Amino acid sequence: MKNYGVLKGKAKKFTRDSDSDPHSELLLEANGTKYRVAVNVRSSRGPTERRLVEYLIVDDLRSAVVDSAKALPMGFTDLRDGFEDGAAVDYIRSNLFRAESFKALIHEQTGPDNDLFEKVEALMTRAIGDQSAVVYAFGESWGPETKPDQYFGFTPGNGIHDIHMNQGNPGGDNDVFQDGALFVEFPGAASTSALFIKFQSQSWHTDDVTGNPLPGVPTPTEPGPGPWPPVPPSSTYRLAKIVGALINPTGNDVGGELVTVLNTNSAALDLTGWNILDKNDRAEPLDGKIPVGEARTFRLSGTGAQLSNEGGTISLLDANGLKVDGVAYTKADAARQGAALAF
Repeated sequence: MKNYGVLKGKAKKFTRDSDSDPHSELLLEANGTKYRVAVNVRSSRGPTERRLVEYLIVDDLRSAVVDSAKALPMGFTDLRDGFEDGAAVDYIRSNLFRAESFKALIHEQTGPDNDLFEKVEALMTRAIGDQSAVVYAFGESWGPETKPDQYFGFTPGNGIHDIHMNQGNPGGDNDVFQDGALFVEFPGAASTSALFIKFQSQSWHTDDVTGNPLPGVPTPTEPGPGPWPPVPPSSTYRLAKIVGALINPTGNDVGGELVTVLNTNSAALDLTGWNILDKNDRAEPLDGKIPVGEARTFRLSGTGAQLSNEGGTISLLDANGLKVDGVAYTKADAARQGAALAF
């Protein structure tokens, strides 16, 4: 992506476009400059009946990514150097959500609160109605153009698009830590809501450098009429979940940090070759087995994965290096010394 970054500003109004590649268009203002944010609500490729996109709205997103974004100035910030920015979004590696939570939805249909236009615009309406709300639009910037904006009429036209997952595409045009999203901070409620958009054909397992789909892994497929399942039935995402961690133990952290893994598979899990990764990709090797329906707690040695008290991520990888699960925590979460955190 040529100009990946985040636009931080105030929401003013929204409208819809109704062409063959529909978007919900949001007008943002930052430091006296107007911008248009174009949010995809349908894929532009393939037969009409297969153009559904998947979405997820998180009402209280807590992550070091959110904390980093809040520290940025109003206006556009270039995030092209990826992970080092702290605020860059990656649907797979930032552990902002679990993939199974996504839902496929048609972009427009008769009836109340039953299409993606309405879901997206409900969040936009809240942002516009709250004068203290701050919007963070992650994606690719464009402009300035030599003509007025085609939807809101301001000059010069400019803004942000690609407000969706930007990796795992079977046709290319991929990268890591350059995914699009829409965050809305509501200071009065001390919470941040977030919108994530993904095309159904995009893979949940991608190369750590290129963002291209990995070969030989479960890929999204159409099982028949209706939406595709957000996560393929044979995906490693269905094997186990990280359900708890002791991030800040009483006393010395080294050798005291704990991570608890629950077997969600229908058979015992052999963890030979599996690893727990921290936010810097330091690996803690695992071994042993977890019986069906049971959980096991692993003590980190201090020489592999380390759970920073400044906030971070915990990821679980299988013996082939494929992601099984991942969670995120904040500096505030880690401040509770001696208390375990449940995910």
